[in-house]
Amino acid sequence: MPPITVPLRAPELASGVWVQGPEVSIGASRGRVVLVDFWEATCINCQRTLPYLVAWHERYAARGLTIVGVQTPEFELTAEPAVVAQAVAAAGLPYSILLDADRATWERFANHFWPAKYLIDARGYLRYEHFGEGAYGETEEHIQALLREAGDTAEMPPLLAPLRAEDRPGAVCHPATREIHFGWHRGRLIAAEGYRPGEDVRHAAAAELPPEGAFAARGLWRHEAEYLESREAGAEIELRASSTGVGLVVASPENGAGEVEVRVDGEPVPPDERGPDSAVQGGRTFAVWREPRLVHLLAGGPFRSRRLLLRFPNAGTRCYTLSFTTSCVAGAEVVH
Repeated sequence: MPPITVPLRAPELASGVWVQGPEVSIGASRGRVVLVDFWEATCINCQRTLPYLVAWHERYAARGLTIVGVQTPEFELTAEPAVVAQAVAAAGLPYSILLDADRATWERFANHFWPAKYLIDARGYLRYEHFGEGAYGETEEHIQALLREAGDTAEMPPLLAPLRAEDRPGAVCHPATREIHFGWHRGRLIAAEGYRPGEDVRHAAAAELPPEGAFAARGLWRHEAEYLESREAGAEIELRASSTGVGLVVASPENGAGEVEVRVDGEPVPPDERGPDSAVQGGRTFAVWREPRLVHLLAGGPFRSRRLLLRFPNAGTRCYTLSFTTSCVAGAEVVH
C-alpha cells in the first residue's frame, strides 16, 4: 500500500478506558512517531500481528516510536476491561492499550478493519496505513523512515526476519474457510427450525452436513444476536471447514472455566493437529479455557477439509465465532 501523500492531521484519540498505560495523546506526542494499531481481543488475524508490534516496540521505543493499541470491540464481551486485560497479559503486550468501547476513536479514524495500522509522523500527520495481516517489512521500513525524519541519525537495524512461512515474500496461501458467526445477527445456521431471536430452540440432527461457511446445531440452544448459548449438557455444533488452524470465541457461565469436546472426521483430534488449548481425557480430545477468549482448537497439521463436531458438556456455554487459519508455501513450490 503506498504511503499517504496528502497532508492530513491525525485525529486525537477519544476518551476511553486505558487498560494499560501510560495514557497517550496524539497532540502531546509531537516529536515522536506514533503507530496506532486497531485490534480486537478475540480476532485471530489481530493476534497473529501482535508479535511484530511487540518486536517493534522493543526495537524503536527508545528511538522515538510510540505504539498504542486501540481495542475496539466486535462483541459486547470484548467491551469488558477485564476481558481485554486478560488478552493483553496473554499476548505480553508492553505498550499502551486503550479500550475504545463506544468506537469513538474508530470513527475518528474512519476505520473499517481489524487489524489496522496507522503511522503518524513527528509533526502529527498521517503518513501510512495498512489493513489486515502482512506487509510487516513495508511497515517497518516506514517506521524507520519516519524516525529518520524526526532526527534519528543512528544506523537502523535490519528489518525483522519473517516470523512465519506465510509472512515471507512470494508465499502462496491456501484459501481457508471464512469466519463463521453463530448468533442470528450474522450467522448461517442451517436448520429446519431456523433462527428464533431470544428463544430457546431444540434442534434435531441435520439430514446432511451444511456447505462450508454454514453450520448445523443439535440439542437445545438459545438464540442471541451475537452468540448461541447451550441450554443443556451435550449440545452440539457441526460443520465442514478447510483450514490449518481453528479458533473458537467462547464464554462460560459467569465468565468462568469451560470445555468443549472436539472431533475431526468422527475421531479424536490427531496429535499433530491439536491446538495449544487441547487436553486429552479418556481418549477424547477437549479444548479448555478459564476465561472468555479465543480458544485454539486446532493448530498445525496439513491444510485440508475437515468435518468438525463440537460437543459442549456444560449448559450455559456461549459460542460467538469460529475462525480459520491457513498454511502457505513458497511460490516455487506451488504446482499449477
